Amino acid sequence: MATNNYGRGFMNQKLSRRGLLRASAGTAAAAGLALTACNGSEQETAVSGGASVPGEGSPQPSATVEKPVHSLVRDGKLMVMPGVYDVLSAKIAERAGFPAVVVTGYGVSASHLGEPDFGLLTQTEMLDVVRRITSAVSIAVIADGDTGYGGPLNVQRLVRDLIHMGAKGVILEDQRWPKRCGHMRGKEVIDAAEHVAKIRAARDAIGDAPFLLTARTDALETHGLDEAISRARQYKEAGANVLFVEGPRDRDELRRIGQELPSPLAVNLIEGGRTPLCSLEELHEMGFFSIGFVLSGLYAAARALERTYAEIREKGTTLGLGDSMFAFDEFNTLIGAETRYAEDEHYRP
Repeated sequence: MATNNYGRGFMNQKLSRRGLLRASAGTAAAAGLALTACNGSEQETAVSGGASVPGEGSPQPSATVEKPVHSLVRDGKLMVMPGVYDVLSAKIAERAGFPAVVVTGYGVSASHLGEPDFGLLTQTEMLDVVRRITSAVSIAVIADGDTGYGGPLNVQRLVRDLIHMGAKGVILEDQRWPKRCGHMRGKEVIDAAEHVAKIRAARDAIGDAPFLLTARTDALETHGLDEAISRARQYKEAGANVLFVEGPRDRDELRRIGQELPSPLAVNLIEGGRTPLCSLEELHEMGFFSIGFVLSGLYAAARALERTYAEIREKGTTLGLGDSMFAFDEFNTLIGAETRYAEDEHYRP
């Protein structure tokens, strides 16, 4: 697959929905292609520069500029996706040039509830955030679907709602509800057969929509790596596009996952979490395709707020913060103020 810029290995192609679905779901290429579909349209969509071309009536993305990109990403060998938790973080990710983002339940729970990822966030709350994000950006949005919020029929409703609002994928895990962050202690998992049924139901609900189905297992911690690999294989047979074994604890476990499971494979890198922060080169060599930095933005934003508020509290000024903050005009550009000014002027009597 020819690539010449960030995201073009996945995004700079003309694909109809039916053409997309003819791609093999068992390859890394198929996972990348699934993210190219813009707004679920049957029409062919040309995408360039790592960001989708907005459809009629959709918001214009923040201006992006060409930036240095890791060669493995540029050449289409890896898909790197940041985690987002609200519209602002999604807009900043789009501005940075990412062709796809993951709406993280951990991040939404922390930012909207001020609570840990303990299953306290409801489906309604999560979908509300995803809906706001998909209506504000033109890049692919993958949703953290947790456990699907019930049985197979609940999963189908979740998937259909996500497709309707323009999301391009979902991650479904096999934890028992109430679930927890995959890097937290005290997790439990349901029987593999129960999650197989959920994955099958999700596949049926997707139909011919350009929508990526990622099956996640948290059984590594509760039952060991052999069971986690066995479950992942079953989820692949049930219809998952991407497999995700959560929480590998060392490089040996990562290598086994890469060697024993069919591609494409996903892994999350969480600062301070259980999985070692390997380089992209290492992960590619191990056999992984989708690399999620799902909490990096949240942690960076929280630290920036902490430092800023401490500076104000201690010194009563922000003059010492310098380039660590947006200026008024720069931030207004980020959120599209000039576009709204122009629209307002257009409708003035």
